[in-house]
Amino acid sequence: MRTKRRIVVIDDDEWLVDTYTHTLAKAGYEVARAANALEAVQVIDTFQPDVIILDIFMPGPNGVALLHELQSYPDLARIPVIVVTNAARDIRHGALTPYGVQAVLDKTAMTPEDILLAVKRVML
Repeated sequence: MRTKRRIVVIDDDEWLVDTYTHTLAKAGYEVARAANALEAVQVIDTFQPDVIILDIFMPGPNGVALLHELQSYPDLARIPVIVVTNAARDIRHGALTPYGVQAVLDKTAMTPEDILLAVKRVML
């Protein structure tokens, strides 16, 4: 039985992933990371996270493609997703809810603590 809640951070910005990982690990979460959507599928499958933190714009298949992929598997579709993106203002409120997205954070205005607060909210 696991003692820590698990989070996967999917982003191609290594500095941001390091920052998120540090903040979440310090708060007691077990964190795995992936630099792109293709790598994320394998990490999600083996790590079995409780929450996914996902950037939308990445090289190769983007975050939206990954959201579609996750929805095609009942066990993965249930995992709450927090989207972090520079385009948060362009995403209509609720537009990504059918894909399991429970929060959208604006990378240009957020702090690492905002990630932690969002994780706590979606894990309730």
